[in-house]
Amino acid sequence: MNKRSATKKAALIRQEQRRKTMRKWFVAAVSVVITSGILAAAFFFGNQHEEIVKQSTLKTVSKAPKSKVGDQKPVQHTPLPVMEEYPEEKKVGFGLEDLIEKTKKEKIPPVGKPHDRKPVLVLIIDDVSQKSQLAAIRKLPYHITPSIFPPSEMNRHSYRLASGLKHYMIHLPMQSASPKMNSFTKTMKISQSQEQIAGRIREIRKYFPTARYVNNHTGSVFTSNYKAMRKAYIELKRNRFIFIDSRTTGKSVVRKITKLYKDPYIARDVFLDNVQKRSAILNQLKKAVAIAKKRGYAIVIGHPHKATMDALRHAGAILSQVDTLYIDEFYHRYYGKH
Repeated sequence: MNKRSATKKAALIRQEQRRKTMRKWFVAAVSVVITSGILAAAFFFGNQHEEIVKQSTLKTVSKAPKSKVGDQKPVQHTPLPVMEEYPEEKKVGFGLEDLIEKTKKEKIPPVGKPHDRKPVLVLIIDDVSQKSQLAAIRKLPYHITPSIFPPSEMNRHSYRLASGLKHYMIHLPMQSASPKMNSFTKTMKISQSQEQIAGRIREIRKYFPTARYVNNHTGSVFTSNYKAMRKAYIELKRNRFIFIDSRTTGKSVVRKITKLYKDPYIARDVFLDNVQKRSAILNQLKKAVAIAKKRGYAIVIGHPHKATMDALRHAGAILSQVDTLYIDEFYHRYYGKH
């Protein structure tokens, strides 16, 4: 009896353990099913919500009024400020030192031929693109040569300023170290081919049929690149232009190229208005006059700033010591007719 009771008891214990194990498996299975259901529902409703948002967005866009091409306003481009490059004073000074690159110790370039006349000052005003600028220059009681921009964002019809003018030149944009300045309309680049450069020079000739002189706007990179500058020089000569080096870099190769063609090297000696104050500009004029007295002439470049025009109106005493000549008058006096 006792043996049967023990056997029965053991069987009951094993049966209870099996039931417990089954309950654990059942609970685990139910948990898995419930979790899967929740995830599936979340995924389903999430997609539905995304689809609803997408459809709603599409409806909103489709309801928006469609603009016609003719109704669209053109993008307004703000003109770039017109700036020149000035060589660093530690490399190329201003005034008398500006004639001599300190690293090469060059001699002051000689005059075309000796003369015993009054010293000469050639005054050039760059960056001319507006009638008001030209009018301000012409009001001054001196022979001042305006250097006119080709058509650009400053004035698409700037070539019209030259109509009827006898004394003027062209201010040609050339590549500098400034990406901003290089975005100026049709700036000549050192990467351009001979034909591209030739096409640009021919275009300039069509805009300015009576022009003979050209100087560079910015151009420190272009005028210091022998290959590019020689391409440009060849095309300028072919189109009957004479190049005046604005000397925006002490590394200019223009002198070397003019020597190759046995042409006179004509270059800027002094920048007038790198500091736009009357007193500073008058001091630059005094330095230019000192150069003219020593060499016979000096070439000065300024810009149509208010301060520059004001300084020139008050420069009578300084400029009375020299003859001011237009660039073509200067060329004829020193180098004969071209």
